[in-house]
Amino acid sequence: MLANPDLQIFPGKGMTCVLDPKRAACRLRSEEDSTRRTPDLDDCRPNCINIARTDRDIEHVLVQIERLRPLVDDPLAPAFRHAREQHELDRLERIVTAHGSTGEPHDGH
Repeated sequence: MLANPDLQIFPGKGMTCVLDPKRAACRLRSEEDSTRRTPDLDDCRPNCINIARTDRDIEHVLVQIERLRPLVDDPLAPAFRHAREQHELDRLERIVTAHGSTGEPHDGH
């Protein structure tokens, strides 16, 4: 599968991009000496159809969840921070749940 020149896989943080440039939600970069286009992983969009998640990616998401929990549970946190962190925690938990229940991870957006 990796020998297929049409298949472009780009590991990211908590996700893997299986790039189909026609369906990419991010900005695409062109390499200077090539016609090959690559995803801008810093501009990755949660609703992109090219996102896949491996078990390794889910492990990264679980680490993010554990870092967010204390922030969400902080009783002294300003309401806007609590709401923002709770929203992100909910999103990450949906990713883990979808990955575990279907084997086909998605963001839920």
